[in-house]
Amino acid sequence: MSLEGDLSEFPLTDIIQLLDLGKKTGGVSIRGMRSGQQFDGWLYFRDGKIIGAELPGYTPLDAIYTFFTFSSGPFRFIEDRVLPQPTITISNEVIIMEGIMRQDEWAKIHEHVPSLNLVPRLVPNPTTGSNEINLEAEEWRILTMVNGKNTIGQIAQRSGLGEFRTCEIIAQLLQNGLIENREIPPGEALAPELERIASGLLGVSANAMLQQAYKQAGITDMGRATKEQLMAVIAYFEAGAAYQVGPERAHEGADEMRQRMREVMG
Repeated sequence: MSLEGDLSEFPLTDIIQLLDLGKKTGGVSIRGMRSGQQFDGWLYFRDGKIIGAELPGYTPLDAIYTFFTFSSGPFRFIEDRVLPQPTITISNEVIIMEGIMRQDEWAKIHEHVPSLNLVPRLVPNPTTGSNEINLEAEEWRILTMVNGKNTIGQIAQRSGLGEFRTCEIIAQLLQNGLIENREIPPGEALAPELERIASGLLGVSANAMLQQAYKQAGITDMGRATKEQLMAVIAYFEAGAAYQVGPERAHEGADEMRQRMREVMG
């Protein structure tokens, strides 16, 4: 069965229902886009039923619900991609209902949190009106991580609450006037993306090699880095990585970096 396209034209709900109708077994490769960020994952089926999902940094169930929030991105069904052991036992119908709810809720959150690359900071003298603000434990946890340096994505990773719950709390804190978002330069926003790709390629040695590439490109402040300097960083990194993982894998990693740079910086 040939099934591929883009989520902007063929939503996830239709994909699930079509594979369920055909009783198909295999995996759907999903490269989703949301708020300028790219996510690469897999959704697995056995006899048309969802049995698992993979998305780096997410539990299988959170991965599925995150797929519903993607606004676009290519997908492709591959029959010989199978998951030996099921990690999800919830029915397709329940997943679709919850996924659609998550999609609607995310759209509301997106109005206040348009990107995970934003850096929230505390409002020095918040004006909350006559209403007293009572924060729950999870909200206090997020608030203590707001320091004007951590991106929303970093806070989500470190909080242990997951991306959706973290963004939900951030949106509420913004509406309450306790925090505000600080726009960050494209180069600064790109830095954690380069670190993520480099770490996936080289592991623990990635940071040292990136820092050396920044130095070679003459970058001392990522907030002021030009597109030309960042292209040089990627070239230097690719050359160094080739010695550790080989030219082919190094080139693939560098291409992913260039793609993310185009998405962030235009």
